[in-house]
This record gives sequence, structure tokens and C-alpha cells, in this order.
Amino acid sequence: MADLDTTVWADEPIFVRDAVFQPIDTPTAVDEVARRIRQAIVLGVLRDGDRLPAETDLAQRIGVGVMTVRAALSELRADGLLETHRGRLGGSFVASSDTAVQTGIQDANVDRFRDVAELLGGLEAHAALRATQLANEDEMAVLAQLVAELERSDDAREASIINNRFHLTIASASRNRLLVAEISQRRAEIYAAAFAMTAIRLPLMPDNDSHVAIFAAMQAGEGLRASELMWEHHLATMTEVLDAAQ
Repeated sequence: MADLDTTVWADEPIFVRDAVFQPIDTPTAVDEVARRIRQAIVLGVLRDGDRLPAETDLAQRIGVGVMTVRAALSELRADGLLETHRGRLGGSFVASSDTAVQTGIQDANVDRFRDVAELLGGLEAHAALRATQLANEDEMAVLAQLVAELERSDDAREASIINNRFHLTIASASRNRLLVAEISQRRAEIYAAAFAMTAIRLPLMPDNDSHVAIFAAMQAGEGLRASELMWEHHLATMTEVLDAAQ
């Protein structure tokens, strides 16, 4: 039997090689359930005081065992994200979205942030293109409402939730579940990292002018323009965070 060729070619793209041989970090089912719930809290899908579905309902919906869900909820309670109330109206409730942001940071360094920001920008630019082509009247009406709510909002926390809903609604309108899942995960990661890197020195109110322009392009059926505006929006946000992190 011939020996295997283990040569690493000198002209092989270094980033490709590094990606192939990077350490494997596969989370357990418990870690993944906890990550998804934490992500929902960071993005404002679950808000302070919201009650989570019953453990059996969560387990069935996510496709894991009840004991897995129970262990994940216990982990989140220990981190201060959830609290449990007993009785007929009891259950697991969101305790602190701020804690979710502060404890959800994996690697808040500049290089990691830049890589994730560029990835997210590309994903959301594509989502804007597809959403322009596929969004229905109800989804466009929701986007119009969110733009209007952002214009009126003077509360930073509420504005950030509306901002996330705007972006996630566009992602959802792309009709691509994998795209939605990836955008949701990366948005939660980058949101936490931005605050960690800047020690919350950022302007907390989202810039709504870019949202207005993106929505106007979608209304006009200009998918490429909406995609371009979404990419520019992400570049501007990335630059703002990196400048504040210096």
C-alpha cells in the first residue's frame, strides 16, 4: 500500500488551510439549547419578564429531551438570565437581558469582531436582495411599522430591540431558514461583542436613516440597491464600533 501524500503545498491559501484544521468546538445539546435561548434574549425576541414555554413544549419544539432543556434552563438561571416562579402561573421567566449581553461574549477582540461584522454584512445584504423579491404585504407592513417606531423611539434599549426586529424581519422574508439562523446567531454575537469592546461608549440609538433608505429600496423593488445599502449600513456600524474601541 502506497504511503499517503502529506505534503502541504506552498501556494495553498493560508486561510483555507487554517479553516480546515482549526480546532473542533462542537457544543453539547445542553450548550446549544442554552445558546439559542440566550441569543433570543440578547436580540429582544424574548424580553425581560417574558415567560418561556413549558419544558415539555420547548423540548418538543427544539427536538431534544426534556432533561436537556431542564439542564439548559438551570444553566441560564445560574447565570442570572432566568428566574423560576412556582404556582399555577409559574414557570421560567426572563430575568435580565443586560446579563445575557454581558455573559454572551465569546471572543471580543478587534480581529474577531471585524470578521464577524463582514460576514454578517454579507449575509444581511443577500437577505435584503431576496426579501425585496419575496416579501409579502404583511412583512412589508411590519417593516414600515418598525421604521416608524424607530423614528419615534427615545429609549435606547427599546430602539435596539426594534432595530433587531427590523433586520430579522428582512432575514425571515428571504425564505431561507439557514440564512435566518446564521444571521440571528451572528447578530447576537456581534451585539454582545460591540458593547464589550467599547465598554458601552457607543451612541446607543440606532441610525434610522439607513433603515429608511433600505426599506424605500425594497418598496421600489430595487433589490440590488437594498442589498448595497444594507452592506453600507453594516460597514458604517462596524467602523463606528472599531473607532469607539480604540
